[in-house]
Amino acid sequence: MSVDPDEARRLLERELEQRAYDGARPTWWDRASRAVLDWLASLRGGDGFGSPAFAQTLLWVAVVVLVAVVVLVVVSRGLPRRRARTAAAGSGAVFDDDDLRPARDIADAARAALRAGDWSSAVLDGYRAVARGLGERDLVPDVPGTTARTIAARATPSFPDLADRLTDAAAAFDAVRYLGVDADEHTARAVLDTERVLRSTRPVRQDRPAVPA
Repeated sequence: MSVDPDEARRLLERELEQRAYDGARPTWWDRASRAVLDWLASLRGGDGFGSPAFAQTLLWVAVVVLVAVVVLVVVSRGLPRRRARTAAAGSGAVFDDDDLRPARDIADAARAALRAGDWSSAVLDGYRAVARGLGERDLVPDVPGTTARTIAARATPSFPDLADRLTDAAAAFDAVRYLGVDADEHTARAVLDTERVLRSTRPVRQDRPAVPA
């Protein structure tokens, strides 16, 4: 039985549509690879790989790769200063690792923040002035990583009449720094007043100095 050309073409197309021939069809990877090869061939077809156009293309590719690497490093590891602050925050410490200011300078910064209406900064620097002042007076060791509540507890034997105020100031510091609470003017003034009174108060004599826990 003879088959006309149109019928033969239809039979061939029907046969090729069967699943057994799927492996012969180009995949997305094949198409992508072909596109890249065609792009390289188009560059080569001009002035060659040493042409200014090709060099400029390679330069842009290198810049994009470099930026991507920098972004990945920053995202995965963070900036050095930020890592130091994050480590300090994670430990509940009063001071950042790079904060070496004397008590007088910290207190000045706290009062400046109060005048500017920045209550939260006034609370933070106000309590830091308390902590640094106690360390400078050799009443509470200025140990890196010491928490606000620990400083208040160690200062209480030397200033028993200020125990509640020290505890409240430490709680205000923790609330602002670690809980994200916005301080109000009353709280900021209370912390700075505690720092002022503490600085001018004579400590109770202790049989032994406070030591780190």
